[in-house]
Parts: sequence; structure tokens; C-alpha cells
Amino acid sequence: MPFPVVFINCSLFPFLTWIRSGRKLYETRSRDTLRALVGQRVYLAETGRSGRPIVRCSCVIDHSMTVDAGCWHSLRSMHCVPFGSAYDWQQDTKKKVLYRLTDVQPVAPFPAPEGLRHGRVYMTY
Repeated sequence: MPFPVVFINCSLFPFLTWIRSGRKLYETRSRDTLRALVGQRVYLAETGRSGRPIVRCSCVIDHSMTVDAGCWHSLRSMHCVPFGSAYDWQQDTKKKVLYRLTDVQPVAPFPAPEGLRHGRVYMTY
């Protein structure tokens, strides 16, 4: 059975550190790219630094929700996307998708092996 590895870009902000500490409860995307993984345990890999993605924890993607600007701003303390950053709500943004991350478990860091890529979003192996 394939095991998914979701890529978290940490080049600008330590999102994966925030997830592991319990500060960041929602992973965010501008499209519903993780829909197939809802309800599953996945590995989370840090990307955006030199070298291969490094897996640092696992979690369950409990559920997803599509939000408008008002909801996005009211949930900022839970998704932790810094105000005004490239990942924040933009003037042309119509929706964002939030994925609730539960049962976060740290793992001994290891380089993510190559597998079947699903764009730049995740891979299964």
C-alpha cells in the first residue's frame, strides 16, 4: 500500500517546525491538491532548502475545508500564514483550502525516497 509524503515548503517560514510544535494546525493550499489524502496518515517533508526533501513527522489529514477571506483571516492563528506573505490571501484570491492536521508524530529525520510524484505537492512510495 503506498504511503504518501506531503511536501511543506519551509524556505521562507519554519512551517514544519510550527506543525511539529502544535502551533500550526492547518496546512493551506490555494487549490484542493490534497483531497485524495483526507482521512489518511501521511509523512510531512520539509522542502525549499538545498538537497532532498527531509521527512520530519507524520500526521493525519483529518478533514479539509474551503474558506473565503473572512474565514481565512479569522483562522490565521491556526494556519500561521504570516500576514502579507506570498502565501497570504491576495487581492485576486477567490478561495483557500485548509487541511486539519491531527495526531502529529515526530519521526527521526530521513531523506524522502523517490516515489510516484503528484506534481510538487506530494508523492507516494
